[in-house]
Amino acid sequence: MLKRIRIPTAKPGELKACYGRAERGDTPDLCYVWGGEGASSPDGRVLCEALENVHVFDGKGLRQELEARGYDITTLRFSIQQKT
Repeated sequence: MLKRIRIPTAKPGELKACYGRAERGDTPDLCYVWGGEGASSPDGRVLCEALENVHVFDGKGLRQELEARGYDITTLRFSIQQKT
């Protein structure tokens, strides 16, 4: 049975990281999305840098370290809403 891979969306003011496709036809991967009304592309970049590029252990980013420890990145979901 094939698993449906969605294109993630975020609510207004929300910043989100989850597994999906950036666009139709893309290879599934960890995606970073923002919902406007205050949440923007630079905010998505902060989250991406934190998960992918900040070296947390032995020169690896959080994502790489979790994968090396046997965690399934396809189940990763993170979202945060701006204060009102």
